[in-house]
Amino acid sequence: MHAGEAVAEALREEGVERVYSVPGSHIHPIYDGLSRVSSIRLVTCKQEPNTSLMADAYGRLTGKPGVCVVTAGPGGLNSMAGVAQAYGAASPMIHIGGAVPLKADREAFHGVDNPAFVHEMFKHITKWSARIERIADIPEVMAKAFHIARSGRPGPVHVELPRLSDYSEYILQEERAVLPAYQPFPTVVPKPDPKDVDRFAKRLMDAKSPVLAAGKGIIRKGAMQELAALSLKLQAPVVYAQDAIGVIPEEHPFFAGHFSHNRSYPICAEALNRADLVLGVGLRMGTAEMTELSERAPERNLILIGFDDAADSRYQGEDQRVADPKLFLAALLERLGSYQRPRDEALIQQMAERKAAVRRSLAAQNEPHKNDQPIHPGILMDAMNAVLDDNAVVASDVGNCQMWARTFRRIATPESFMQSGVWNAMSYGLPTAIVAKMEFPGRDVVALAGDGAFLMTIGDLPTAAEYGANVLMIILNDGAFGQTFMQQTNIYGHTYGTTFNSPNFAEIAKACGAEGIRISDPRDVEGALRQGLAATKDRPALVEVMVAERPYPKI
Repeated sequence: MHAGEAVAEALREEGVERVYSVPGSHIHPIYDGLSRVSSIRLVTCKQEPNTSLMADAYGRLTGKPGVCVVTAGPGGLNSMAGVAQAYGAASPMIHIGGAVPLKADREAFHGVDNPAFVHEMFKHITKWSARIERIADIPEVMAKAFHIARSGRPGPVHVELPRLSDYSEYILQEERAVLPAYQPFPTVVPKPDPKDVDRFAKRLMDAKSPVLAAGKGIIRKGAMQELAALSLKLQAPVVYAQDAIGVIPEEHPFFAGHFSHNRSYPICAEALNRADLVLGVGLRMGTAEMTELSERAPERNLILIGFDDAADSRYQGEDQRVADPKLFLAALLERLGSYQRPRDEALIQQMAERKAAVRRSLAAQNEPHKNDQPIHPGILMDAMNAVLDDNAVVASDVGNCQMWARTFRRIATPESFMQSGVWNAMSYGLPTAIVAKMEFPGRDVVALAGDGAFLMTIGDLPTAAEYGANVLMIILNDGAFGQTFMQQTNIYGHTYGTTFNSPNFAEIAKACGAEGIRISDPRDVEGALRQGLAATKDRPALVEVMVAERPYPKI
């Protein structure tokens, strides 16, 4: 087989079902190989950044490595944002790139002076970056790539394959080679030490007011049920990092919301203030979220089960261990056995009243703005909660829309409110929603974005229509990069370079084969959303909401 066929065989043997890509001359052989693998569906994107954003979304939604393929040079660099995002989000990804020849001339086609510069750049935003130099190494490198992407704390891996010459149709070598049968490597995860489990179980049973702090590792490892069960057994409130929204449903009696430096959920702060022991699971030592949690937790009473491949120098002392979140929680529940803390009716009632008070406060803040034109963002958020059920997927882009949705969105699952995470790159909403609709065709899927973020990713609006990914796009149009507009105004008293002329997105949607609706009257918001959802039975739909900058609601 030639090199492209070897790559395609690896993807087939690893059970890959979709590949997100933009074609280019350096990866023609891979396309040739994929053309003969009927079990893999190629999704041809129109913007290279969206290939890795879609692969990241696939990894988050399925737990399996998302795969994207891009051409050399510009293809690799244009897709870096999604790879860095996957690294921060602990999302498994295989990023495959074409590359300039091994001994390329300076200023080679799609190259610069150093032929390996793309490979070297990816070292900093992946778990592993590999540059294959022999066709015989393809099976082993690909197997190792999948192994690393899935093992421990999942994440992205970059694999690049140099072209034979600047304008060759071949990768690595022209002649086909006889390669050994592909052998996947098993996934490896750090197991909890039974002694640690026993020790921590005793401390939790002895604690008077324990609190559970959850990180995204619980979502990535599918341990939400174990977390909810442990919370009930211990009668312990659950707080979580900002990028772990959905780790526990809002209706759970011990849901206490997210913690962050600037805008923590009110019940979260109250829960941590009264805690005498905090157990953190699925978080990672050395991160900003751990710094925040450490400052809020009771002194010397914070236990961390770190979400990493293995412990490093950042993990110190007997209370900082590394283990797979699901394996640890399962072991802890087994160790606790029949232990059940008495039902804390007073705490449950207090938390229920506080959650209801937050909802009442948000409704009261919206009340004076029901007739505002341009439309007040809070009115849109109320309408979204009214028309979307708890099974709906909402992928929010970065910016003001994210801040409003994070405050208002009713949370039932990790898909209730999806956001880019710590990397926080704009253009997250649409590609994530496209992937979600392909994976969950029976669920309503919403892409929420401001006009600035949507313009960064609009090139794949036709892709949604082409592949039958009938998502509902909700665009908040204020003719500005709204969050930076607000930040500059608050800091300097004026803004510069943050406003622009937005197009008519509803008309663009129609030209791309989607339903397009534009509204400026707040009385039309809920009806427009319902109309858009009805249209997604047949095609994607876009509802453009004319809004204006407003201060964020207080919680």
